[in-house]
Parts: sequence; structure tokens; C-alpha cells
Amino acid sequence: MKKELGGVWPALLTPLTESGQPAHDQIEKLVELFVKQGLGGLYILGSTGQWPLLTVEQRRAVAERVVKTAAGRIPVMVHVGAAATADAVALARHAAAIGADAVSAVAPIYYPAGPDLTFEHYRRIGAATELPLFVYHYSGVNQLALDPREYAERLLSLPHIGGIKYTDRDLYQLGLLHAFTRDRMQLFSGADELLCHAALSGSVGAIGTFYNLWGPACLAARQAFIAGSFEKGRRFMLTFQSAIAQVLRSQATWAFLRTALRLKYGIDVGPPKAPLGVLDKPWRDGEVERLIALVDEAA
Repeated sequence: MKKELGGVWPALLTPLTESGQPAHDQIEKLVELFVKQGLGGLYILGSTGQWPLLTVEQRRAVAERVVKTAAGRIPVMVHVGAAATADAVALARHAAAIGADAVSAVAPIYYPAGPDLTFEHYRRIGAATELPLFVYHYSGVNQLALDPREYAERLLSLPHIGGIKYTDRDLYQLGLLHAFTRDRMQLFSGADELLCHAALSGSVGAIGTFYNLWGPACLAARQAFIAGSFEKGRRFMLTFQSAIAQVLRSQATWAFLRTALRLKYGIDVGPPKAPLGVLDKPWRDGEVERLIALVDEAA
């Protein structure tokens, strides 16, 4: 592994124009913002980055702009998962060629895939470059039902394995993965609403959607919690979870994020690609500002 990774990473939103093309000027603004905020790294072109809705060419263009703008000031992990293994391998090689720090990949999607097929998919991606591979365990699409010990052993057998991005609310399994792998892998929590909780299960950091908006607040809360301030972490997480729940309950998450990034940072991430967000109702600026302040003040 090139370097020890950790801390709070935004799962970078991919700013788009009204016509659905990458908005490179806004991408650069986001990268500069997160560098200035001192966040742990950038996870790009994942679920929040709308990877399934982008072409391979668009994904390459976004990765190139992010890595160029980051210029080594902040680590960049590129999600290269794809329906076709060959596309994932090609994207991994591209990430290595442009100077990314790590790659990540979700399990095979759509077609049924058992453990052997899934890990062969991962193996080919891991073998494609010398970059550390972080398996993206996403309970929304993950088809595996493995005992944690077997899961850990299979992960450790992958070429250039760096760790796992664990987007799941089952922290018991995360804790067991940590117990079975220890310092041989780095575990990132992918469930924003369990930011501090996951630290108890061995996560070295957190990667998530809402860190695009509340990165500094979440970083401060997580650091305080790890340093021993249980009460501060508890108070923050109750507020943070309540804010996330309100956004999710609205069924207009994409509209909220676009409005919030515009109000707080003057950055327009644009509309998501259909079908995402097509039925979102607009948020009132005042309500968005209230939620922003609520979380920021809790930190």
C-alpha cells in the first residue's frame, strides 16, 4: 500500500450540466473545497457519484479531472466497478495510469453471482494494477452470504487487497471482519448514520454521501469520539442521524444536496441523471439552511 488511509472521505458527488455531461469547473471547486477542509481523501464515481448512469468515457474524464486537481494533496480512490469485468479492469488500469491512490469495486451486479464468481471478478480487478483494491461491500446490491471468517479469508487472498468500504448497518459483521483481518486490511464505514459507531468495530475511516456537505463537522465529531469523548459523539450522532432521516424521508435527497451545496459553498452539482431525482420536490432554502446549521452546531 502506498500510504495509510483513513479519516472522513466524501463519496464525491459528480457535478453534471443540465445536459448530463460532467461539469468540470464544479468538480474542481469540490476538490479544492475538500482539500482546504483537510478531509481524509476522496472516493469518486461510487453510488453517490452516479457511476451506473455514466459512460466509461465520462468516468475516465471525471477521474482525470479529480486526480489532476487534487495534485497529490489529498488521496483519491476511484470506484471502477462495472457490470462487465473487462470494463472494471480497464477503468482500474486507467486509474493507475493517471496517478490515483487506490481503486474500489462493487460486487457483480444484475446477473446472479455466487462467492466464487464474485471473487474471480475482484481478483481480475486487483491483479490489473499495483494499486490497493478496496472491495465495495454495498448491502443494497451485495449478493454474498458468507460467514465473516470465510469472507475475511477470501478478501485477504485477493491481489493487492487494501481493505473494504463497508456500506451496511450490520456492525457485528464489520467487527468480525476487523477481528479476523486486523492490520492486514483497512476498513472504511460506508453508512453515514453509523459514523462513530463503526469506529468501535475497527473502521479506520468513513466514506459517505453527506460528508460532501458536513465533512468538517463529521471529522471533528469522529476525532472527538475516538479521543474518548463519548458524550460529544453521542450528541452529535443523534443530531446527525435525525437530519439524515429527515432528508431520506423527504424522498428528495438529490434536490436537498444540490440546494445545500449551493447555499453553503456556492457550488452547483447540477441535476442527477434520470431516473434519479426526477420526482424530487424542491426544498425551501430556509429549511435546508436550518438543517445545515443544526448539524454544524452539534459538532
